[in-house]
Amino acid sequence: MAGLVLALSACQSSDLALQVTPPPLPNAYDGAPYKTSTARSNTSAWWEGFHDKTLSSLVSRAESMNLTVAMAHQSLTSARALANSAMSAYQLDASVSGMANAATGSRIKDDFTRRPVQLNLDASWEIPLFGQDKQAQKMADLSVAMATEDVAAAKVAVTAEIASNYVHLRALQKRRFDTAELVGLLENNTKIAGVKEQAGLATSIENEPMRAGLDTAKSTLLLLDSEIASTRQQIATLLGSSTPDPALFRYEPQPIAVAGMAEGKPADLLRARPDVLRAEYAVGQTAAQVGIAKADLYPKLRLNGTIGIGTPVSNSILGAFAGPSVQLPIFDYGRRKDAVAAREAEFRQSVLIYKQAVLVAYEEASRALHEVNAARARTAILRARLQRVSKLKASTDVLVREGLAEKSKSITGAIDLLELRSSLTESIENEARATIAFYKATRGVQPVATVDDVKRPTKAEGRK
Repeated sequence: MAGLVLALSACQSSDLALQVTPPPLPNAYDGAPYKTSTARSNTSAWWEGFHDKTLSSLVSRAESMNLTVAMAHQSLTSARALANSAMSAYQLDASVSGMANAATGSRIKDDFTRRPVQLNLDASWEIPLFGQDKQAQKMADLSVAMATEDVAAAKVAVTAEIASNYVHLRALQKRRFDTAELVGLLENNTKIAGVKEQAGLATSIENEPMRAGLDTAKSTLLLLDSEIASTRQQIATLLGSSTPDPALFRYEPQPIAVAGMAEGKPADLLRARPDVLRAEYAVGQTAAQVGIAKADLYPKLRLNGTIGIGTPVSNSILGAFAGPSVQLPIFDYGRRKDAVAAREAEFRQSVLIYKQAVLVAYEEASRALHEVNAARARTAILRARLQRVSKLKASTDVLVREGLAEKSKSITGAIDLLELRSSLTESIENEARATIAFYKATRGVQPVATVDDVKRPTKAEGRK
């Protein structure tokens, strides 16, 4: 009999989760650039690659001030508290009870269990023959691990969202500055066109597109002001406050990530993602639930005992009894079999969720890499074009000063330059936000900067 119990116990303690393997992934990300640098894990400060003190300050404060992170910490505290007593159901339980029984006669009751008035110390212990205690503790420990990853996931999400909003805010402010300058140029151009119209050198119909462009620029200015205020408020909410940080009202250059792309196996880079780890822990938890459900199919052995005092009695007021009890699943055996089938289905579902989490993580990182590469290439093209247009603008200004060209040509060149700068601002923002998305997808893998990246400016061009 003892050998059978040990065999069944070993069967129940086998870990189904050990049989689960993640889906195969390529050796490199789809979308990785031809030349890459070696990736190094630096999950705590990847945002330092933007070289922006305000951004670093915002991220640092968010970890202690963000309400989502705070809620995740409370869930972790709750899970840890429950894990401390996870095995209490399979430990010795003692309680004190008192009772008063109605007497059936006048004689003294010497039967310990039938005394009219008694005070008892009751003790019981369910012996976990099939490893239920270990499975229960494992479930509780995995709940703590999952809650820990929830905290990490909240920090990663909040950090990425703050960085993305901050990059967007600086781009909006840059566009707002350029748009205000554009409005001034368009107003000058409109005045020149008005003079030509009064002199009969142009018609109102010919000048209407210019006036419409001025109205559009002024409307864009209003929209940018509204979006800037909204973005400031979003950052304040992420910091657990209703008041935006004063530093966000100052105009500063756009932050630029100078790090190269990561090189390494996706399986290694994605291993630290909180959602992937959480899904992996969930597989282990459902495997433990299968073990507990299977243990319910077999008999349960419980030891019970009572020590008490009672009155009235004819001899000693002290009494005691103890003995084992066995619970056999007979009439509800079918229900317990159904519970096992349900837990096994939940286990298989958790395995699928885990594999899906790995594939989604790979897809997110690959998509972010594609976006980074596209934005980086577009930024390089726009920078080169901006240099050419700036040289042409300088040549036109010389001709205007020498009286060899009309002033309107200089204004037109300045307008073209501002429109090009606006496109460059957007491209720099897209590159930065795609880089943030890649860091989020890999939980902040910080690549080593390449030689070309070191030569890149750490800030966007000034508001020239």
